[in-house]
Parts: sequence; structure tokens; C-alpha cells
Amino acid sequence: MAYALAVQDLAKYKLKNGATLVVKRRDDTEAVSLQVWFKVGSIEENYQQKGMAHFLEHMLFNGSEKYPYGEIDRLVEGMGGRMNAGTSKEYTFYYITVAKPYWKPALEVLYQLTQKPLLSEDMVEKEKPIVIEELRRGKDDPINLLWEEFEKLVYKASPYRHPIIGYEETISKFTRESLSEFFRNYYQPQNMVIVVVGDVEPSEVKSLVEETFGKEAGKPVKRAQYVPEPEQLENRFKEIKDKRLERAYWIMGWRVMPVAVKDYYALLVLDQILGNGRTSLFYKELVEKGLAYSVSSGDFARPRDNIFVISASFEPSRYKEVKERVVQILQELPQTLTDEEVQKAKQRIINSEVFALERAQREAYYIGYSLTVVGLLDYYLYFESNIRSVRKKDVLNVLEKYILSKPYSEILMVPER
Repeated sequence: MAYALAVQDLAKYKLKNGATLVVKRRDDTEAVSLQVWFKVGSIEENYQQKGMAHFLEHMLFNGSEKYPYGEIDRLVEGMGGRMNAGTSKEYTFYYITVAKPYWKPALEVLYQLTQKPLLSEDMVEKEKPIVIEELRRGKDDPINLLWEEFEKLVYKASPYRHPIIGYEETISKFTRESLSEFFRNYYQPQNMVIVVVGDVEPSEVKSLVEETFGKEAGKPVKRAQYVPEPEQLENRFKEIKDKRLERAYWIMGWRVMPVAVKDYYALLVLDQILGNGRTSLFYKELVEKGLAYSVSSGDFARPRDNIFVISASFEPSRYKEVKERVVQILQELPQTLTDEEVQKAKQRIINSEVFALERAQREAYYIGYSLTVVGLLDYYLYFESNIRSVRKKDVLNVLEKYILSKPYSEILMVPER
């Protein structure tokens, strides 16, 4: 994607009530993606609210002032569109992707969905067992459990240690009043980013958004106090035994810089070199040589208390061998890494980014994520140029500063015999 073109065809507006609107005009697609982002996820919840951001996501699909229960689904299906939502630890977003002729009615649906939900008491009670069952199913998945335990091992103070879905004891006590209070605080214009990507006229989108989302009253958001994670001073290790497993699963992680700061792009290049795909070092040295069944790496892309992880699955007897080889690869990289490998890794990242942004829905996601989580549209606009600027010495500086000889957290899940 040409970033000069991205800036040229992108319009950003601040509505009078504090909402942010971004419209990206594209005449190369018949699809229009409409998204609404809110800067609220599980890290904004106090203990009594644990799971509330996720629970509200469920609740918003249960009818609005204009559309009774089931009507929104019927309308979007009638337009041939796709609709969904997602809740993370930092954000919640809702989207509808439709063919170009239907973007106006889709915007009205999205407005009703996110600003005018009924949040009725009977629907709250109906939704509780559904969400609690979802939570229990998650606990039945050993891999899901592994990642939850890993985050509890890493985070001792930060709210990142809590699962997005919450806990049975908190979910069961949700009321219409407590959910409505949470909704009014966070689902309002001063905490909102609206994104529209497709073959649309920005001024026309702005006019329609002002007639819908623009009519809502904006107010300052009462933010939860964020407790930062203290510096980790020593390695942490935990072993879990699970009789449902046939192989071992392993995660090793380090505290790293937040998303989108200057050296973050060097971390992405390092990740591409180490554990991203079949051309990566870990894949060649661990999977192709029969030490592991699978291996990958990556960071959590968090705006604070971010973590970079390496994960693998292997025969339990191979644990020591796998860990030693991973550490050896990391330690040898300053001597073995070439400028050519760095250039190839950068190009793979850029190519995958360009491919992802070909879809209107994915591009709208990147814009919403940049403004809501990173807080800067620059993350989306200048991603490619920031990746291109990474040099071999930047990659090795990140490796040295954050990983080599730094405290790590490690979790091993093995079959219980």
C-alpha cells in the first residue's frame, strides 16, 4: 500500500461531542467496512466488574430502542453483510461490512447497536449462563488454560493478569444497573472512534455520522486506576500437569517496550527472523530438525507492560533440549545475523501488511486499533516507513536490551502420566 496515497485519501474529523471519525475512501473495492471502537477492555474493570466489557459485547446484540431482539441480525443478513464484535484487554469494537449500496442503513444499525441498546434485566439474566458456559468451555481447553496461567505468572500487580471473560463469581452478580453504569461511562463519544473504509464520500459519511453518533452527549471518561507491573528481577518458572495432553507445551516470555515506540519496529523484525513462519530460525532449527512439533514467537502489542514470547510444543522428554537450543540461537544471533536476513524479514512484514490492507475490513481495523490502543494514527500511516528504517544494529540492540541475560517467565505444561 502506498502511504502517500493513504494520507491523501484519508479524512479525520473531531465531532463536537468529542467522537473521532476517520473515513478512508477507496474506489478499488465494492465493500464498505464500518467500525466503532471504544477504549475499554478488561484492564478498565475493578474486581467486581471483571468480565463486564466482554459481557456488554454480548448484551448489545440483544435489541435496541429501534430494533427488537433478532432484528439487527435479520437486517444485516438481508444486506448480505457481515457483523461481529471483539473485546480485548484494551479495547472493544463492533463492525459491519456490507456492499457499497448498503452502507447508510448499516451505519444506522451500528449506531443503534452501540448507542441505543435496551440492556433489559431479563436479557441480563438470560445472558449470564451463556457467558458462564463460555468461560467453563475455555477452562476445558488446556491451551487456553496455559496462556491464562502464563499471564498470571508474568503479571503480579497489573490488571493484565485477569482473563478478559472474568470470573463466575463476578459475572453471576452483574445487574442491569451495574452494566448500564459501565456502558454510560465508556460507550460514549469521548471514548469512541468511528471508522469507515470503502468507496464513499467522506463529507457524506460525516454528515450521516453527525445525525446519528453526533447527537449523543459526550462527557469525560472516568478511567480505572492502572497499576503498572513492577520490574521483574529474577526468572520465574511454573510447571503444570494435565492428563488431557499428549505432548508438552511451553512458553517463555520477556518484558519489552510498548507498541509503536521507536524500537518496537526492530522487535517486529527480530520476531520475523526468529519465529515467524517456515523461513524463521526457530522453525528451521527446531521443527525441521525434529526437536519440536511447532514453534512461534511474537509480542502482545500492548501499550504498556508488553511481553515478547516464544512458544513451542514437543515431546515432554525434549524440554531441556528445546530450551537449550532456543537460548543458544538467541545468544548466537549477534554473530550470525546478516544484513540480508534483516532486509528479507522487513520485506516479508511489509508484504504481509500490504496483503492484509487490501481488505477494507482489515484496513478499518488497523485505523481503529491505531487510534484507540496506540493513540496515534501515525502507527497505521507510517508503519511501512518505520519498518523500512530498521537496521541490523537496531535488531541486535533490542535483543540485547530486552532479552539476552534479562529475567524471563517460563511455563511448561506436560501430560500427567
